[in-house]
Amino acid sequence: MSILVLKAGLQTTLQGAPFTGHRHLGMPAAGAADCLSLALANHLVGKPSGDIAIEITLTEAAFEMKEACSIAVVGAAEYIRINGQDHAQHQTLRLSAGDRIDIGPSRPGCRSYLAISAKIDADRLLGGGSTYLAAGLGGFHGRSLKNQDIIPFSQISTSLPVERTTPPDLRPHFSDDHMLRVTRGPEADKLQDDIFEALCERPYAIGARANRMGMALEGETLSTSDSSNMPSAAVFPGTIQLPPSGQPYLLGPDAQTTGGYPRIAQVIRADRHLIGQLGSGSRIQFVHTTTERATEIYREKLSLLSSWLGQINLW
Repeated sequence: MSILVLKAGLQTTLQGAPFTGHRHLGMPAAGAADCLSLALANHLVGKPSGDIAIEITLTEAAFEMKEACSIAVVGAAEYIRINGQDHAQHQTLRLSAGDRIDIGPSRPGCRSYLAISAKIDADRLLGGGSTYLAAGLGGFHGRSLKNQDIIPFSQISTSLPVERTTPPDLRPHFSDDHMLRVTRGPEADKLQDDIFEALCERPYAIGARANRMGMALEGETLSTSDSSNMPSAAVFPGTIQLPPSGQPYLLGPDAQTTGGYPRIAQVIRADRHLIGQLGSGSRIQFVHTTTERATEIYREKLSLLSSWLGQINLW
């Protein structure tokens, strides 16, 4: 049983839950860049939130299903077509062997997720099967998909899952304008100027240097007078660093485990899935919140989502 890649697109990979518990070995989290869209797509086909799905970045992609199964698409895709006929996101779609699925480019946003009601046979290591491109590990031979690749899968059960539709109030809204809530980073109060407050005072845009590892932010430069010669320290997805250029740098899901630039802010856990929808030209307004409030926001979000998705974590 398999699915054939007809058009791979710019960067299409197999992604699911992140690698956890291995940062001391230098292994980044990786995993789905937008874990909420992944969870919603998986739920529509009756699978756990962190199961492996197909992550499609920016451009259109197309596939041919070799076996009957159910699929769902959630994300920034402009359209979904099955055998040339338009279908909506956020619903379970039944496919027959030989059906073609076309998924449109991301407008607005950056990524979409194609979930399949069968277990995708991804390369596994360290307890996970997501793709970490920089080291060529996991997923489909550690790389992005190419035209004519055949992705094998095994059927979970002989019966197809029930048809589902995501409630409207749980569907993410995609835009080129984003608000990301942040807490102070470990070095925010050690620099001469109030860097953190300055970061939150003005909007930024994602520059041309943008990928799963991180994104350069364009806007008014921040003071770097006391930012040199910092020992390397732990960093995570959502960490905002301040390089000598004065232009902040936002780390993504494939971010390295340590860095030597001051950590001036951290995107809160409840908002980190939004980083996966940031592309070049996206605009961001950072909003200050406290660590205590960040915990409350995360619990409130999980409570809302669990009414539909059941037990879920966001990473």
